[in-house]
Amino acid sequence: MANNLKIPAAYQGNGWIPREKTMSCEIQEGRIWSAYSSSSEYHPLKAVLLHIPDPDIPETADANRSLHLASIDYRLLHRQINDLADIFSRFGIDVHFMKPDSADDKVKFHKSFHNLMFVRDLFFMTPEGAVISRMASEIRAGEERCASKALVELGIPVLCTISGKGTFEGADAFWINEKRVLVGTGNRTNEVGFNQFKSCLKFQGVEAIRISLPKGIMHLMGIFQIVDRDLALIRSDFIKGEIIDLIERQGFQLIKMNETDEIKRNQAMNIVTLAPRKIVMVAGNPLTRRIYEENGIEVAARIEVSELVKGAGGIGCATGILHRQSLNGL
Repeated sequence: MANNLKIPAAYQGNGWIPREKTMSCEIQEGRIWSAYSSSSEYHPLKAVLLHIPDPDIPETADANRSLHLASIDYRLLHRQINDLADIFSRFGIDVHFMKPDSADDKVKFHKSFHNLMFVRDLFFMTPEGAVISRMASEIRAGEERCASKALVELGIPVLCTISGKGTFEGADAFWINEKRVLVGTGNRTNEVGFNQFKSCLKFQGVEAIRISLPKGIMHLMGIFQIVDRDLALIRSDFIKGEIIDLIERQGFQLIKMNETDEIKRNQAMNIVTLAPRKIVMVAGNPLTRRIYEENGIEVAARIEVSELVKGAGGIGCATGILHRQSLNGL
């Protein structure tokens, strides 16, 4: 014992205090890291990350090359995402923003990042921090750097960044329960990216389950949404057979949505779940709204997002999930 007293704490001697708490415990404490985390798609939403594009971004000359369906009016998009932020704030949700903070960054935002408003694609939150995406399209390469910067500034741990030949986009991954994540692979998330994502989750005791997305589908979010512990929406023309069986085995009742114009063209299923069976949806979809309400889903707010729709996305795509309240109230 006497000899041990002579060993400095720097060499694990007297005074050395081992770090024994898990990462998730440290996050819940909020002392070292931000207390933001998520392991659910339906627990009460408490914090989000948005990006409001500069209204002076010029319309793109070639909408298709920018991955848009039509030319976007960025002044109107600026107002519409501000309106979305106001809705979240009204429900007591913390709203944070990705934004440039130097002349160099501002040039990059203006000239390259015409899809940066789709924040959901750029990362995936877990109980121990964020997995940073690696975008599949060259036109979106580098957007993930902006998300990483914003998350680090918020004190959120970055667990890994998809690398090598891997691609992964956050809108392809959904918590189906606290120990399983469903991931759609296809043109946006490839097998290499999935395997990296799966390995990152494994260290948290979480299993990643892969399904192959049908041809012509951008993200899993486009055909699947979770609104409660045991209730999900699916586009039944695209999710069939074994995939339905897999989802139902997880305990979900499925609301099968038909391929109406509201679903196909106006992002009626591109929702944000605020709390169990409580959602925000895109305005102008009365038939879909009726289906939700008939199935006990409260439409807490509707919002006009015509410019997001022109970009082939909706409010779910625009909302980066930072924090959902866990079962223990944190």
